Amino acid sequence: MDATSPVREFLRSAGIHDFKTQPQGKEHKKLIPTTVVTAHGVYTTQTSIYRPTTKDGDPRIWVYSLGNWANGNNVLALVSRGDGGLLVINASSPGLIPGLWRDTRQPDVNILRILDPLSQRPNPAATELLGMIKDISGQWHQGLPGLRRDLEVGRLLEELLGLPANSSKSPDYKGIEIKAGRIRSTNRQTLFAKVPDWSISPVKSSAELVDIFGYSRGEKYRRRLCCSVSGAKPNSQGLYLEVVETPHRLAERSNKLDYPDVAYWPMDALKETLLAKHPETFWVRANCIKNGASELFRYEKVLHTKRPIASALPTLLETGAVTVDHLITRDHAGRVRERGPLFRIDKRNFDLLFPPGEEHDLR
Repeated sequence: MDATSPVREFLRSAGIHDFKTQPQGKEHKKLIPTTVVTAHGVYTTQTSIYRPTTKDGDPRIWVYSLGNWANGNNVLALVSRGDGGLLVINASSPGLIPGLWRDTRQPDVNILRILDPLSQRPNPAATELLGMIKDISGQWHQGLPGLRRDLEVGRLLEELLGLPANSSKSPDYKGIEIKAGRIRSTNRQTLFAKVPDWSISPVKSSAELVDIFGYSRGEKYRRRLCCSVSGAKPNSQGLYLEVVETPHRLAERSNKLDYPDVAYWPMDALKETLLAKHPETFWVRANCIKNGASELFRYEKVLHTKRPIASALPTLLETGAVTVDHLITRDHAGRVRERGPLFRIDKRNFDLLFPPGEEHDLR
């Protein structure tokens, strides 16, 4: 069987296999210990993963003896066992998945007993971080002066937790990303920052981008480009996003005749950045009240999510659920500053990218 893009992403993010590092040829085949689950039993086998010498080495995956436990058009679910092995669940097996296919037959196998231990492994770092946030919750904290309003709540939390400000691609605390915001905020949530691949883009730098599409406004900057770009429709600068299938990438385009194509991001690179930034994430929400010219913050809620659905990213970009924000300025001395591009998601579409998480009320 072809190892499709979602399957490849799953195998890589689960630490089971990365096809990008595998040479072509059967001599480089890898065998993965595998457990197959049907309504009638649990079976042990192996899964072969390889790239043939033909067809550009298109990735292949095959579960040995699969025909003994599945038929054509059956739905198979792949789950990481946590030990480098695979759990292959025949979701079409009658009665195996409660509530699925409206089948009332009683299976011989209790699938929940198999899955529960895999989904309930505690992460010591998450327990530790939650305890740290609980320690500073329940009280009001003075905001930090001199910061933009959208940054203040996050920087204050980092300071209270004793963590340095993190602008890297890596998570903030022992593999866990921390994102903080106001409870009542309707702002889109920043996922990550990622510049285009300038080497393959028609426009070759942020400086060129702001010179072409930027505008003059106010006295502080000679030119600036601060705008959201969506796949739903062009913005006031004429910029919009489009997902290209071959090669698979995100294209920023414009309705300017001189610059129909602007910048490109390889889609695999965007997915990798998303997965690297959010293996686990604490989405912390704070209440706020005015305190004279400043604000006081009280951290009240935490949503703990794991492993975003990277395969959903192209569709979310195409439909405008995830947008790209440019934050480029050129000052009067000619210096260019880029604080993005920021990939952001509308909070109403949050559950399309992240599986249901664990909620903690700190009040």
